[in-house]
Amino acid sequence: MEDDGLRRRGAHHHDRDVSDDDDHESSSLLKHTHVPSRGSATEHAGERESVCTSTISEGVRSLSRITTQIKEIRVEDVYRYWSIFQNWLYEVPTMARSWSAYIPSGTLSAFNFLKPPELTPEQEQLLAEFVEKNVGITYTHESHFHLLSKLWDLSFPNAEEKPEQHDQMWKRMGFQGNDPATDFRAAGMLPVLCLIFFAEAYPDKYMELLKRSNGKSAEESYPFACAAINVVYMLTDIMKLKTSTGNSASLQDAVAMRVNFAKMLEKNEKAFMELFCVVFLFLDNEWVRTNASYMQFPIVLKTTREKTLAALKSSAAKSPISVADIMGIELFDE
Repeated sequence: MEDDGLRRRGAHHHDRDVSDDDDHESSSLLKHTHVPSRGSATEHAGERESVCTSTISEGVRSLSRITTQIKEIRVEDVYRYWSIFQNWLYEVPTMARSWSAYIPSGTLSAFNFLKPPELTPEQEQLLAEFVEKNVGITYTHESHFHLLSKLWDLSFPNAEEKPEQHDQMWKRMGFQGNDPATDFRAAGMLPVLCLIFFAEAYPDKYMELLKRSNGKSAEESYPFACAAINVVYMLTDIMKLKTSTGNSASLQDAVAMRVNFAKMLEKNEKAFMELFCVVFLFLDNEWVRTNASYMQFPIVLKTTREKTLAALKSSAAKSPISVADIMGIELFDE
C-alpha cells in the first residue's frame, strides 16, 4: 500500500514537472515569435507608402532630366545627323554593285528603295528654265542699273542723294568698292532681284539686317551686299544649278536638293527668292549669336552653308516655310 502511494505521488510530481517544462517551452516560443500589433502594421504601411512615393518622385526627376536633354538638341542638328546617315545609305547600292560578282542574282534589287530621289522630266525642264532666266546672267549697268537704283530707294527711302553707277555711296550698302558691277561677277544679277524681293516682301526684316550691317564700327559690321551675293552663290552652288562637278556625296546631295527645290518651284515661282531670305536671315542670326566680327565673317558663312545644305536636302523641306522652320527662322515678327 505504501508503495502504491509512493508511486502515485511520484507520478503526480512527474506530471507537474512535465507541465512546468511545457509552460517554460511555450514561454520561450512566445519570446521568439513576433506577433504584429495594430500599431506596427500601420507603421509598415507607412513605410511602403513612403518607398512608393520616393520611387515615383525619382522617376519624375529622371523623366524631367531626359526631357531637358531632348529640348537642348537643336532641330538642325537632328537633320544634319539624319543627313549623314542618308549619305551612308546612298553608298550601299554602290558597294553592292562593286560586290555583284559575289552576291546572288536578284539581291541588288533589294536596295532600290535606298536610291536618292530623281527629277521628273517636267521638273528638269522647270529647273532648266529657271537657270536660263536667272542664274549666271552677267550684271551690266546698261541693262540692270535701273534695278540697282530701285534697290537703293528701297534701302534708303529718305536719302536726298542717289549714287551714280560709280560712286562711293555704294559702300554704304555693303559693296566693296565704288562699282557694284565688280562684286556681282560671282553671282550675276540674281542677287539684285533677291534683295529687291526681300525688301518688298519682308521690309522690317530687311531694314533690321541693313542697319546691323552698318554697326558702330567697321569691325562690328558685315558687308550687307557682299553677304547677299555670297548667299545667292552658295545656294546655286550647293544645288549644282549651273555646274555638275564634285564628289559623289556632294552630287547626291545636290540631286536631293534640286528635287525639293523643283517641287517648291512648281508651287511658287518665287521659291528661290524665299529661300534666299531664309538663308540670309540665318546668316544674320548666326552673326549675332556668335558675336562675330568682320574677320570672322568667313566662319559665319561656312556655318550657314552647312546648315543650309542639311535643311535643303531634308525630306521635310517641302517649301521655303518648312526650310525656315528647320533652320529656326521666323520670317514674320510675332
